[in-house]
Amino acid sequence: MVYDVVYILKNGKSTEELKYSLRSLKNFPHGKVWIFGGEADGIKPDAQVRLQQTGHNKWEKVRNTLFKVCETDELTDGFWLFNDDFFCMKPCEYMPPYYNGDLQNRISSLEKAWHGMTQYSRQLRDTQKVLKIDGLGTLNYAVHMPMLINKGKALEVLNEFKRVPMFRSLYGNYWSIGGVNRDDVKIIQPDVYPDPDTDWLSTSDGSFRYGKVGEYIRAQFPEASEYER
Repeated sequence: MVYDVVYILKNGKSTEELKYSLRSLKNFPHGKVWIFGGEADGIKPDAQVRLQQTGHNKWEKVRNTLFKVCETDELTDGFWLFNDDFFCMKPCEYMPPYYNGDLQNRISSLEKAWHGMTQYSRQLRDTQKVLKIDGLGTLNYAVHMPMLINKGKALEVLNEFKRVPMFRSLYGNYWSIGGVNRDDVKIIQPDVYPDPDTDWLSTSDGSFRYGKVGEYIRAQFPEASEYER
């Protein structure tokens, strides 16, 4: 089955990365493209649900927006959850769930790199804690690639874990979706050139604008997509 694609944008956010992520969808079988939240300049998706996201922080705003996504009847029951900096670099006919080790490994590597706890690693710790309390797995599904989400199952997760931020890892472990273990594809260093054989890439704002990875992505998708005005 072909499923719709969902992007959640910040209030009033317009990104160059989104334009190239949409261009890369020529490699990814999909139905309609939906944008929930802010409106991107120069972008016309198949469906736009404009809403002022509410919440005290990024994670609460995403969570509250996901409720709206999952309550949208016109959206396919399963949907691909994208970020605006996900790029499909090769034709993709089938995509399993991907994870990168477990949350403890991610926490340890982050805190070693930053010489202590960060806001992000604290959120990972909170997620790991509630999963363990419930006797669930603790795989790390934050690998910066799209994830196939079922609306009904997502609503159950959102209602079960009201104050835990890491939705993808909550969803993947709560429903025991398994998948394939692989390295994260996000490149944040400006001087790193991507492997030309990779099927997926993700960037930071800086590495996309100024780095070799951004230069590479822009070169791969020079032609405008149907979603550009």
